[in-house]
Amino acid sequence: MTDVKFSIVLPYNSDESIRLTKLAIRGSLLPDPQEFSINFVNSLNCTDNLTYHLKVKVPTQTIVENYKLNGEWSNSHREKYLNIFDEFSFSLEFQFDYDNSTINVYQVWGQGHNFVTKFETLFALSEIQSTQVWGDVRKIEAFELSYD
Repeated sequence: MTDVKFSIVLPYNSDESIRLTKLAIRGSLLPDPQEFSINFVNSLNCTDNLTYHLKVKVPTQTIVENYKLNGEWSNSHREKYLNIFDEFSFSLEFQFDYDNSTINVYQVWGQGHNFVTKFETLFALSEIQSTQVWGDVRKIEAFELSYD
């Protein structure tokens, strides 16, 4: 994966009492996808610090979770086998828990949500400035933000 397929700058809000609570992404994949990733980036100009990196290895139905600090990937990445992704599309929701500095990930099916994983972040969630999608993604069909 060498190119960012989609990137969005998160709206800045100087009122810290109004925080991003959910971010949902729905997209379609290229034919015969191998992998795609979603990164929560801490700078608009540089990807040296990532609060959260979620990579989906489609053929093996594996997710890899990680973060990046000063250009170096953490040694504490986790891999999980999940039989929830198909070859054609994805629909994920990320819920932000500021009190516990965690991101909860759900797969969205119609009106339902299936829990995928929970990731404890090294960085404060308020440091996230943009979201990037990399890999074998054909297009992003929906991108939704919710605030408290």
